[in-house]
Amino acid sequence: MRLRLWGVRGSIPTPSSTEELTEKIVHALLGANGIDLSDEEAVRDYVQSLPIHQRGVWGGNTTCFEVTTAAGDLLIVDAGSGLRALGEHLLEGPFGRGQGHAVILFSHTHWDHILGFPFFKPLYIPGNRFDIYARHPDIEGRLRYQHDFRFFPVGMEVMGATKSYHDMPEQITLFDGRLKVTACTLDHPGDAYSFKFEADGHTVIVACDAEYRELAGDYWQRYVEFYRGADVLVFDAQYTLREVLVEKQNWGHSSAMIGIDLATDADVKTLVMVHHEPSYGDDKIRRIFDDALRYLDRMPSVVRPRVVVGYEGLSLEL
Repeated sequence: MRLRLWGVRGSIPTPSSTEELTEKIVHALLGANGIDLSDEEAVRDYVQSLPIHQRGVWGGNTTCFEVTTAAGDLLIVDAGSGLRALGEHLLEGPFGRGQGHAVILFSHTHWDHILGFPFFKPLYIPGNRFDIYARHPDIEGRLRYQHDFRFFPVGMEVMGATKSYHDMPEQITLFDGRLKVTACTLDHPGDAYSFKFEADGHTVIVACDAEYRELAGDYWQRYVEFYRGADVLVFDAQYTLREVLVEKQNWGHSSAMIGIDLATDADVKTLVMVHHEPSYGDDKIRRIFDDALRYLDRMPSVVRPRVVVGYEGLSLEL
């Protein structure tokens, strides 16, 4: 099974500013001691040696993840603005010839998780097939509303692909039994759902848009058991711990430190932090990550999860 991240920002698409990119260039040049800047190969090697937040960006597109089984089955989680880039990528294969099939699964239908749907080119190509699932009622009506001419100039009837809409039960098997999906309700305004994907002997869990209102007891243990033993947990770490506990209660999001507590309690192997706050630049996200790693280092737990910042293009092979 493979997981690839196409959109990791929360709430609204957030392109990097000119000022932020200028600072990255300045810091990169200041660190280029001994590098012959007239030697393109040497410069490229130096740039590639820099950490992602210095040579690139975490990413400004909103939530969209790709899950692929060893058999090539394709499942897409959420349709944030990252879905547009995924669509461009898929056009290079069967979807560009009208021969593709995928499942699209929605955690919920807040705007940042659906706004990429109208810009997903494979939906406009006849012959492609999409099975669309959601735990929320009337997913077709919710998506169709976004295509109302008052908000978007192209109606859904222009989409030439075959679309089938399904109410998702708590647990379902897809792709002739090769992929099992289990849902768990998350605390988020209007409700959102975490999804556990089991295929090829591995488990990936996506848990975006979640607030954890009690950090102990039966409430906490419910999530620990759902996340237990996951190879990868993709986790909503939008805010700092102070923001979650003091300033933004009931906003429906969490923090990296709470993610570390859950991951250690549940014996998760890899914790991927996503849904980054749109007002945070790359450097602040890095500082939050560094604080979280220091917190992890102080924990007495023998088994520690690998903790990474999710960025657009990150691909994890299991």
